[in-house]
Amino acid sequence: MKTQRITYLAAALTLAMAGSSCEHDEIYEPLEFAVQLSPTNTYKAGDPVVFNFSGNADFITIWNGDTGHEYRYRERTVLDAPDRLEACELNLEFSRRSGANVGDVQFYVTDRFGGLTGSDAATDKARIEAIESGNFDGWIPLEIEEPSSSGKWSLTTHDLLDVDGNGTSVNDNFCLLMRWHPASAAAQRNYYINASVKVQFRDYSATTMKITELDPICFNRPDEMAGKEYETYTASSTGSKLGYLQTGGNYDVILNGTESSVVCPYRIDTWYVTTPLKLNMIPSDTGQSIKGVTDDVKSYSHIYNEPGTYTATILAGNGNYQGESGIRTYEVTFTVVEKIGGE
Repeated sequence: MKTQRITYLAAALTLAMAGSSCEHDEIYEPLEFAVQLSPTNTYKAGDPVVFNFSGNADFITIWNGDTGHEYRYRERTVLDAPDRLEACELNLEFSRRSGANVGDVQFYVTDRFGGLTGSDAATDKARIEAIESGNFDGWIPLEIEEPSSSGKWSLTTHDLLDVDGNGTSVNDNFCLLMRWHPASAAAQRNYYINASVKVQFRDYSATTMKITELDPICFNRPDEMAGKEYETYTASSTGSKLGYLQTGGNYDVILNGTESSVVCPYRIDTWYVTTPLKLNMIPSDTGQSIKGVTDDVKSYSHIYNEPGTYTATILAGNGNYQGESGIRTYEVTFTVVEKIGGE
């Protein structure tokens, strides 16, 4: 490696004064700190890169500079790079527990819906009625493979980057709507459903979110459910669940149309709508605290498994009676190369 550049990015932060007459103001040692790359480093993928520290820093935090740990992305929450989004898919697992009904449960997706309030029943009812009266305009129906016999499971996967086969993507403001609305009140059945969204960015591990993690809102629309529009049951609930949507337990969603051979007396019309979500959201990059005030840390090592140029960022500071202060930021840039042959 020809150069090992260390750049000092920021001056010490100004300390807040505790009080004009307080004799303990600014009781801390001026920061003296340096970081250097170890002269024994080989800078080959899979080998440790060692950072040597000197000085009197009480606190040291490092962003390694590899994927998920870049200091410049510490506040990033959205990855605005469509080419980095390699996969975005909805997986629906579906099982009918009795009867031969088909089409009692329908699924739709869109990127044009503002969501339900979850608290104002009159407003949400009006929004739902507008969707239905508008013949689900702007919503894309999803075909699901319903098992041919009771108790069997089917899995249907939908590409949310091309949800209709014409290149339509719904990842920018994704919203999933599930409607449970049997054809009549005479033969309403039970259903078990698992639903999840998988998002894969290049260079990142895939993220999978269950439907219950997408802040869904349940709305029971029949007049018989007036005053109980948002009620659901959980796996730990007691009492009758007839006519209700249930969450938790071994399945994401259970739809209870029948209970102990008793069929729900009114025609169920339950809407389960997720809160609109940008699927290109990504966790902010994180650093690692490697030294506290009582620790004696002279070096730190990290293995970079992929070749490339990395910039590690180190935050160092001292503390006083008010807490951590005097923070300074340091950068170390270096290049890791591929190992050759049997190295």
